[in-house]
Amino acid sequence: MIKTTGAMLSTEITKLKHTSTLWLSLIVPAFAIMVALMNLLGDYAHWTPRPPRPPLDEWNTALRSLWTIWVAAVLPFLIAIETVGLASPEHAGKHWKQLYTMPIPRWSIFAAKTVVCALLVCVSFVTFGVGVLGLGLLRSGLFHLDMASAIPWGLMLHIAGRAYLASSAVIAIQMWLSMRVSGFAIPVGAGLGATMAGTVLGPLHLTGWWPWLMPFDSLPWGIDHVPASVIISPVAFVVLTVLAGWRLSHSEIV
Repeated sequence: MIKTTGAMLSTEITKLKHTSTLWLSLIVPAFAIMVALMNLLGDYAHWTPRPPRPPLDEWNTALRSLWTIWVAAVLPFLIAIETVGLASPEHAGKHWKQLYTMPIPRWSIFAAKTVVCALLVCVSFVTFGVGVLGLGLLRSGLFHLDMASAIPWGLMLHIAGRAYLASSAVIAIQMWLSMRVSGFAIPVGAGLGATMAGTVLGPLHLTGWWPWLMPFDSLPWGIDHVPASVIISPVAFVVLTVLAGWRLSHSEIV
């Protein structure tokens, strides 16, 4: 079992060399940072000097705006794109039937693709986190805020770690949908639609239960929910992965 899963993971990683999915994990967060950089330079062009606040308050202001945009708008779209990219080689070549008839557990196919997607999302988080740190230091230099003297490493790791764990349920759902449905439109449209539908649940304080809003709910500046999304999302990830693997193992080959 371990050898089979390892072989499947190796195969999926090799496939990344022939697709743009890996590059998207770097380009999308880099683009988000670039947009934030342009906004920062625009603010600097209209800057009026003011007494600086404590460095930690300045960091909180910067981190809150950047991470809110990332988890609420960019991350759901990125996960949908990555899952489609991981499933597209089999859809394009119509290889699913051949793949399911091979002497390997079918659940391992879904598990390998889901793990690789989780790794790609992790790469995106690291890229975005490094960019956020750079923007904070640039903000400090431009506006003379002395933020470099008090970098909140613990807070930044806390934000990124919680948001990443809270995104795990979306990874499992989008991966299953991308494997079941051929094409780009339905998986990505479903992800964007579910994200937009979350705006209705926000005022009802149900963000801790809606997978696409769980990363936003995990941010430390919102309302604490019980149970926390950083617990519910990983549990849902495990349950959904097991169910999807079971469903694949018992489905008919058509």
